[in-house]
Amino acid sequence: MGSVKMQARLLALVLFLLGAGSTAYQILVQKVPLSQDEKDPVWVLDAQISFTARPSKPVKVKMFVPPQGAGYTTLNESFISNNYGVNVNQEKGNRQVTWSARRADGNQFLYYRLMLTPRFAETAENEPGPQFRPAPTLEGPEKLAAEALLQPIRQHSADVETFISETIKRVNELENDNVQLLLGSDLSPENRARVVDLLLAMSHIPAEPVHTLHLTESQEQEPELWLRSYNGRQWLYFNPVDGQQGLPEDRLVWWSGPEPLLSLDGGKSADVIFSVHRNEMSALQLAQSLRHKDVGSFIDISLYDLPLPAQQLYRILVMIPVGVLLVLLIRSLVGMETLGTFTPVLIALAFRETQVVWGVILFTFITAIGLSVRSYLEHLKLQLLPRLSVVLTFVVIVMALLSLLGYKLGINSGLSLALFPMVILTMVIERTSVVWEERGGTQSLKVGLGTLLAAVLCHLLMVWQPLVYTVFTFPGVLLCIAAVMVVMGHYRGYRLTELVRFRAMVDEGR
Repeated sequence: MGSVKMQARLLALVLFLLGAGSTAYQILVQKVPLSQDEKDPVWVLDAQISFTARPSKPVKVKMFVPPQGAGYTTLNESFISNNYGVNVNQEKGNRQVTWSARRADGNQFLYYRLMLTPRFAETAENEPGPQFRPAPTLEGPEKLAAEALLQPIRQHSADVETFISETIKRVNELENDNVQLLLGSDLSPENRARVVDLLLAMSHIPAEPVHTLHLTESQEQEPELWLRSYNGRQWLYFNPVDGQQGLPEDRLVWWSGPEPLLSLDGGKSADVIFSVHRNEMSALQLAQSLRHKDVGSFIDISLYDLPLPAQQLYRILVMIPVGVLLVLLIRSLVGMETLGTFTPVLIALAFRETQVVWGVILFTFITAIGLSVRSYLEHLKLQLLPRLSVVLTFVVIVMALLSLLGYKLGINSGLSLALFPMVILTMVIERTSVVWEERGGTQSLKVGLGTLLAAVLCHLLMVWQPLVYTVFTFPGVLLCIAAVMVVMGHYRGYRLTELVRFRAMVDEGR
């Protein structure tokens, strides 16, 4: 017996671990939302390009656009123009869009819109970069100033990371005479980044500028300049103004390199205005839209991949084990008697159509009529099969009459009565009458009320939307439920109702 219990416990443990493991995988790896009301941020980035075209001249506009999969999932990318051809190419590790037109006159406007979300984003591959570059040739005061700055930097650094940080720190000491000489009168972030890059080049450390956009609500925004360098394992990002290391999560890399954002042929007075807006979208709707775009999401390997009619069916079916578990706990821990284990669950399914109040009324009424018919048939000494057949026929007749009466009175719940499981009602009537004969009317009424109460509780649990979403989205929960059922299979302890039954024995012992 001990070996059997151990096997049952091991089985329950395996089932629980499998269920909990699959659920954890969905939450942690697939980023499945824990609630159907959970929303994800969707960033809408707009770039408005304006310029004046030269009369009777071909126009070509080139602009860098963000790379795909840079820590975000692209939902939509639009290139909006009038009578312009659009082409997107790779250019020195960047993506570049080209608008072209044979003729254009006057003021021109082009638009680029990008919608992206951090949900379901895959980590971008860490492409290796250069780790060495030749030092530039400097002469005169610039060479002396650079060497004077590099001497303490080398003394206070241990690797590439600390060397770059120390260099940025020194260049931002604007009162230093050597720094002033290299910067001149231009204290802009771009010029500071140029001086930092110069000092790094003197030490053969490659670095390149990276232009980012801050994902925050804004009407007009300028790209923010960062520097990055490859240390042999990963790219290191640095802010050339304050020395902050590590690119924040709310920064989107737009393009890298010293090239300008926009280049224009056949026009003048080019300008780009960035705006960023934040929207919210339901995580489930987001996954649906990604699935339609052939972007990997949890829907591709879940019940959400089924057709909608099948999804509606399985939303009901997956809740049946939940109702069965509730009946099992009610019978094993509470001690409430019901007409079988599955009968309350099946009645609870019928309550989905009739609603609880009407369902209880109709169930009670039809059962009472059926018991009366069954009692009379018992008086006729009919055998079991003919008796059940007659009771089933009368159940159908009563259901039809109630549906017709409900239609005449304008009660829609009466029309749903036909969905009540006729065979289940027939078996309930038969079992109730057997209990009545064997254990008396009081016990029969007690078991009937217990069945009805269990059915109501099962219905309320099985239609609770947060639980329906959890079980349907995380099917591993069903394995955890099965594990609890296996454990309950060896429960032999007291039930709550027995504490009341045996209270008299305790009082006598005192």
